[in-house]
Amino acid sequence: KKHAKEKKQENDKGEKHHYVFDPPQSRYELRRHPIPAKFPGVVDHSQLKTVPHKIFLNPSTSEVLCTTTAEALAMGKFVIIPRHPSNDFFLQFSNCLAYDTLSECADKMKWALENLPAPLCDDERRMFTWEAANERLMSSSIVSIKEAREWAENGMDKTDARIAYWLSESGEKGHMIKSLFHRKGEFPSEPASEEED
Repeated sequence: KKHAKEKKQENDKGEKHHYVFDPPQSRYELRRHPIPAKFPGVVDHSQLKTVPHKIFLNPSTSEVLCTTTAEALAMGKFVIIPRHPSNDFFLQFSNCLAYDTLSECADKMKWALENLPAPLCDDERRMFTWEAANERLMSSSIVSIKEAREWAENGMDKTDARIAYWLSESGEKGHMIKSLFHRKGEFPSEPASEEED
């Protein structure tokens, strides 16, 4: 097709592989040549536990700590994800198969099809609890004395205080954030002020 884009991917051995990315260009084309995928809509997680699939492939590099990847790991499935900073958290799990190239992704897929996921150990299972999530949150928000001094010297402590105040006020004043991006009176739900009457 004229819209097809041919891309080249080089593997670890320096061999070049060609693949074609050819998405439908219109709804008409999608109806005539549908993508061979079935989207079941919203599905309760408890129903997915008995599904015989053991592999979750998520090529995204933009979701940052993707919930579906965490859910697949928690359900004892292999996850195949690109090696990327947004996926760093998942690399610690034994069933996480990370790749750098498309060729390596295919190798990981082949390996996962031929093997069974390892059962989650107690430490891995604990990583999915609210308790562990709160510990990670607290750990990442701690400011050391050295960092506090550096922020004070650079005036960042005052900036942080202003941001914290602004955020607390924005929760109380419903249209505060909207007003930053739109002109006054542009929102139909926004009441007209007395000055405009």
